[in-house]
Amino acid sequence: MNELRNRIDKDLIREAKELLNNAVQISIIPHSGPDGDAIGSSLALYQYLQKKGRQCKIISPSAYPVFLNWLPRNSEVMVYTKDKKDADVYLKESNLIFMVDHNSFKRSGDLEGYLESCDTKKIMIDHHPEPEAKVDIMFSDITMCSTCELMFEFIEALGDLSMIDESIAECIYTGIVTDTGGLSYNSSQPRTYQIVGALLFRGIDKSKIHSNVYDNFSIDRMKLLGHCLDQGLEVLSEYQTAIIKLTKEDLKRFNYRDGDTEGFVNYPLSIRDIRVAVIFIEKDDMVKISFRSKGNVPINKLAREYFNGGGHMNAAGGRTNKKLDVAISKFKEVLPEFYQSLEL
Repeated sequence: MNELRNRIDKDLIREAKELLNNAVQISIIPHSGPDGDAIGSSLALYQYLQKKGRQCKIISPSAYPVFLNWLPRNSEVMVYTKDKKDADVYLKESNLIFMVDHNSFKRSGDLEGYLESCDTKKIMIDHHPEPEAKVDIMFSDITMCSTCELMFEFIEALGDLSMIDESIAECIYTGIVTDTGGLSYNSSQPRTYQIVGALLFRGIDKSKIHSNVYDNFSIDRMKLLGHCLDQGLEVLSEYQTAIIKLTKEDLKRFNYRDGDTEGFVNYPLSIRDIRVAVIFIEKDDMVKISFRSKGNVPINKLAREYFNGGGHMNAAGGRTNKKLDVAISKFKEVLPEFYQSLEL
């Protein structure tokens, strides 16, 4: 069946092989604030390239959730905000850069300016719509449930399926499961389950991975979630929308650590008749926003037009330099027009 075959363009693979053959030093860069898919696909690629004898490093623009620290080779990730000096040196000496799980330099955090201006060869591997970054080779497929699924296809298309061992498979499966809500959405393609089956054959412990990802939270994180649903939740019934608001004081009160709010935005979608959920999180220098929706509600359009963001139709992100209350007021201001444009 055609839908069960590898979906990577063979001409692009030939070009990628040429760049890899000429690469002396390689940098792998996920998006800022990497999630399970970004760090999982980066670690999978990192281990694969090392098996191929390539010198490479993962340079994450920022820290990522502590519940992902169990992933194989996690300790070898260089975080740019902590290791800027060493990371800058490594980047400048690299002659190939992989952009993983993002298709816009805007999502590269403090590395945005460097990626835009440097003439280093770049390969992008991503599954988000409307790519913006100017790269030399682009592996972009929005039909993939995750970048980790695309990473599996990439390695297979290079002829190295046998190099995916248990450690690499754990990273790939983690990205697939976290980007699909435990295979509950964005995972309707038969090929996805064929890949999951192939990962199981590599010996991964699915139960262990699920426990590490979903049963590994701190008491403070659970209390923060309770605060969000009790004090931070506002429901706009007329627009089938729910908003969660978190201030810097809230984060401090509950001893916030990177990744503690991961997945919070999904909870209001469990409310009957709610089709849109948004969380506004106040940081020192900006307000981070996550958008979710159900059905045919293109929430990425709203994120892109008003909040310097983008993403998938039902899952997007954005940010603003405006104050928290101003950002929420702006959202409420544009929501009626956005709601009226929907085909309900």
